[in-house]
Amino acid sequence: MAPDKFQQAWQAQSSQTRVIIDADLLREEVQRDQQNFRSMIFYRDFREVAIALLLIPIWFIMGAVTKSPWTWYLTVPVLVWMAGFMLVYRLRHKQKPTEPGEPLLLCVQRSLTEVEDQIWLLRNIFWWYLLPPSISILAFFAHTSWLLRSGGWFFALISFVFSVGFVVVLYSFIYFLNQRAVLLLLEPRRQELLTLLNSLRDETTGKGADDHVALPGLPFAKESLYTSCASQTRVAIGLFVFVLIILIVVFIVNSAINTDPDPQTGQFYLKRSPFAAVRWQESQPEVKLGEEWFKLVSLEGLPASEIVAFSKQTYRDKWRKRVEEDLVELLTRMGHPPEKTVTLKIQSLTSAETQVRKEVPMTEENRSAIYEAARKRETSEP
Repeated sequence: MAPDKFQQAWQAQSSQTRVIIDADLLREEVQRDQQNFRSMIFYRDFREVAIALLLIPIWFIMGAVTKSPWTWYLTVPVLVWMAGFMLVYRLRHKQKPTEPGEPLLLCVQRSLTEVEDQIWLLRNIFWWYLLPPSISILAFFAHTSWLLRSGGWFFALISFVFSVGFVVVLYSFIYFLNQRAVLLLLEPRRQELLTLLNSLRDETTGKGADDHVALPGLPFAKESLYTSCASQTRVAIGLFVFVLIILIVVFIVNSAINTDPDPQTGQFYLKRSPFAAVRWQESQPEVKLGEEWFKLVSLEGLPASEIVAFSKQTYRDKWRKRVEEDLVELLTRMGHPPEKTVTLKIQSLTSAETQVRKEVPMTEENRSAIYEAARKRETSEP
């Protein structure tokens, strides 16, 4: 007989081999594996819910510290949804405790159901875990790109495209990891349990002679059903890295919101102003400090008339906008970059009295108020 025929005959015989396994030992092995699997799923779900709930106050704090736009807070209901979905899912698929003497067939069926539940959860992760935060995050990036349009539409568009690309790449990677886990971990486990379940159903009584079960082949020969849980060190490191990435992204976005690029040089300027509001009497700026209005005489020793003249010469029809909204850029290009505080010389609107105010803070709140007032004027004008 040729070697190939010997090999075929051996394979045919080995496929029909029936291995006798003690039913009690097999039940203990299945129950032990089931408990390990449950522990892994419990710690994973606990970690996901804890992170989502922990991020809610962190999200409010970061939004207040960075003075983020209102779209930043759209992620808060998303975090509530993610935590709530996981809790409701666990309640609807509550795992019954394992009885010491329960039938082996019932134990295998329950293990198979739990594995199939996890396969469904990970295969549909896009809809319940990835899509909701992607919508809120992209809304935030779209809003910030809209706010950046004062630096030029091209810059705002590039910023939005880069942000969308970052979200797509990150979430595609997360989706790929979960589908890979289904393919390499859960599906083999499911096939092993199906093999064992079909073998048990083939038995007329579920048990062989002397409490032994006859199985065609070894369903657990390739790898153990045991799946180790993630260590606490890995969980802590993963949480730290996740929070660090969020802080870096918030810092970059906040820096982009609170700076403006020069369309010619590409240099960024802080968006700050010492005035709560600005209005005009022809070419004379009137500024609001606190609750009072004054004529601006000079800023950091620069006469207001000189500042206006430079803005007209440099920015032409946008000279008022630059004086109001882009004062840091304007003064920098004049060769007088402002510090965090400035000295103002102002004049009363009702008299010729002037006064000098030192160390007036340049704040982002003032500039934001001026910017919003300008947008309202633009929308109200025909």
